[in-house]
Amino acid sequence: MAKLTKIAETVKSILIQHPETRDNDRLLTLKVWAIEEASLRDDSYSFKTFARRFLNNQFSDTESIRRSRQKLQEENTNLRGPGYRTRQGKYQMEFKEQLNRIKT
Repeated sequence: MAKLTKIAETVKSILIQHPETRDNDRLLTLKVWAIEEASLRDDSYSFKTFARRFLNNQFSDTESIRRSRQKLQEENTNLRGPGYRTRQGKYQMEFKEQLNRIKT
């Protein structure tokens, strides 16, 4: 449980400092991992080293990062990205159209 709390704190910090991560889980994941392992930013860091550490569960799970982001954005609308509003508007229009079809 403590690890999930730490992930959520890290994700929240990133969402605040890097708004571009609010609609991009891949970028968010990379930033979380870069915090966990600063040497990932080095050009000399090998893929083999990364792969070995990744397969040994030494980086936060992508699902945990995504779920933390979702929960934080659900609870704090300021952490939502522009993609959220776009998706909501699209779904709202589709729903209204469906309702109109049902009424007629």
